[in-house]
Amino acid sequence: MKTIYIMLTKTESVFCYLIKRYTHEPYAHVSLLFNDDFTCGYSFSRKKVRNPFIGGFKEEDYVKWVAAFPKTECQMYELTISDTQYTKLLDVLSPFLNEPTKYKYNILGVIGRLFHIKIEPKHSYFCSQFVSYILSKADIIHFDKKPILTTAKDFRTHSDLNLIYEGFLNALLDDPQGLVSSYITQQEELYNVV
Repeated sequence: MKTIYIMLTKTESVFCYLIKRYTHEPYAHVSLLFNDDFTCGYSFSRKKVRNPFIGGFKEEDYVKWVAAFPKTECQMYELTISDTQYTKLLDVLSPFLNEPTKYKYNILGVIGRLFHIKIEPKHSYFCSQFVSYILSKADIIHFDKKPILTTAKDFRTHSDLNLIYEGFLNALLDDPQGLVSSYITQQEELYNVV
């Protein structure tokens, strides 16, 4: 068995604000992570920190991310998958890793969502579309909608994902195991009180 992670984030950027306003969701960005130190993950995001319009497939470095956006807040979810699913996940992810410049940020898809139009240029994704696509192609998680229609809410409310942390990303990076354990304990105590 293997554990993977889905991270939802929000920054103080204008682009994040606009996405949150449209989706009515507290989080605007979705990433796929493989390591429990939470220092890097994969998604479709900006190539330059201050320019949200030039983007594509990216291995995100969260240490650099919090240097640029120190008030980044996140929710971290874990999901335990079989070894077979994990191998399939890596196979589905492989083309992205091997040819990252081939893939572009689907800004037209983001704009199309405002008008309820599905715009899916070849080799173009936005963050939630990409993570949904990867997980469904690997037969790990399926949503009741196409990847182009998924938002952070679909991950936040998915029953298979277990919330293990909510708070500032920089705090999580400073003490990943301690904060996750503390968060889980607090949630268990809260659940037992209710």
